[in-house]
Amino acid sequence: MNLKHLECFLAVVRFGGFREAAKRTGKSQPALSQNIRKLESELGAGLIQRQHNGCSPTDRGRAFVPYAESLLRTSSRARALFEGNSLAVAAGSNIGIYLLPPYLRSYRDAYPREQVELSVHGNPEVARRLCAREVEVAVMEWWDGRPGFIAEPWRREELVLIVPPEHRWAERRVIAPEQLHDCSLLGGESGSGTGHILQERLSTIHPSLRVSAHLGSTEAVKRAVQAGLGISLVLASSVEQEVAAGNLAAVRIAEVNLEKQLYVVRDKNSPDDSPARRFAEHLLG
Repeated sequence: MNLKHLECFLAVVRFGGFREAAKRTGKSQPALSQNIRKLESELGAGLIQRQHNGCSPTDRGRAFVPYAESLLRTSSRARALFEGNSLAVAAGSNIGIYLLPPYLRSYRDAYPREQVELSVHGNPEVARRLCAREVEVAVMEWWDGRPGFIAEPWRREELVLIVPPEHRWAERRVIAPEQLHDCSLLGGESGSGTGHILQERLSTIHPSLRVSAHLGSTEAVKRAVQAGLGISLVLASSVEQEVAAGNLAAVRIAEVNLEKQLYVVRDKNSPDDSPARRFAEHLLG
């Protein structure tokens, strides 16, 4: 599949028509049209619906957009492998927001000529991007042992129960597991692994303990808990500022080891002198 054809297709979709796409890309409208027709011929389907007042992707064209974007990203990362001066890293939301920035800064100071692109997603999307070779390194809250990759333990992060300042547990540092009877927790992003930890380490103590709702992110969870909508289990590092400011209280659960193992994952065939290997060693070191 010709990458230039994909670029033309995405430009027309992104800019809403051939005229604007030609202006933005510097290509002529006939060249754009010809490249897209070749792509349509190769795929055996129409991708762009041409109308008097502009154009829009067909149903199949709209469905094809993420595939075209993924192919171009993979092509870009393949070239970067040989250029050796750029790196794409994907991180789980909590890791990318709360933990990685100091490491990115120290890596940039150590290797000022390398460009590091960080994208932050839910953990399932991080795994997908790594497997699709859209990124070279993933930093995740879990790893399921997929072949072809090296997953190395990075650091362990404590989980704490967060409650609003007016909650009856707010003045407590530790609560007994029995006090969680019939509690419902607010969850963040699905696929983070917190639900698995709950089931593995707390359900034997209280089978009634459950995640009642997933709010999509730790930030959303923190705001909901502050508003008195419930309590939650989050990474301790994600609430340091709120706890210090008195906007939330962090409580430990006695006799239960609530920690999450984080992983640095890369292709097992990463060359020794690659940015991927250097960055992984920087984190692990």
